[in-house]
Amino acid sequence: MANLQQIRDRVDRKSQDPNSTSRSAATVTEEINRAVRYYSNYRFWFNEALETITLVADQQLIPNIPSDISTELQVNGLLLIDDQVKVDLIKLHPADFFERDDDQTGRPYFYTYRNNEFLLLPTPGEAYPVKLRYLKRYNDLSGDTDTNDFTDNAEDLLMLHALKNIYAEDKEDPERGSAYAELERLEFKALMKRTDSRNGSGYLKSRSILETNYI
Repeated sequence: MANLQQIRDRVDRKSQDPNSTSRSAATVTEEINRAVRYYSNYRFWFNEALETITLVADQQLIPNIPSDISTELQVNGLLLIDDQVKVDLIKLHPADFFERDDDQTGRPYFYTYRNNEFLLLPTPGEAYPVKLRYLKRYNDLSGDTDTNDFTDNAEDLLMLHALKNIYAEDKEDPERGSAYAELERLEFKALMKRTDSRNGSGYLKSRSILETNYI
């Protein structure tokens, strides 16, 4: 576990730039936030959230989508509950979705995402509850003591991603950049292995890649 200042100090030390003499603290902070933005697209054990939403009868739009959503999970991302029946809603491309749109109402089976909105088909005839499982989006770190799920659980991954970019782009040292890229790859692999261990069931399934390595 670490805060922004602690990770920034490590980046400065390993890039041989103590006290941010050759690049500003703001520049290093941006590289750390860049790492968070990049890896928040991957599913780890710590960046997934669950929200239960109640649909509105005769309204195609799913209301009250969480403000911190990055993307829904592609497997069981939207699960509708109808009494004791659970329906894994199927995602359609918007073009396919609107080809099917025939103004019917009832239990939804399909959804799509367009213009920052989730839409259902058929239009729900009742106020069904829906469980939304999603990857979280994070606000940028700014204060020295700021933390988030990544600083708490993937400190080394953020540091190595920042160092890779600094050496490859700012210092124009591709050899050191490649070395940090390899260390970053190994750290990412270790975190994904830990994620698989925490989320895995102990047996193989045909959709395991989608469930554990969602991009």
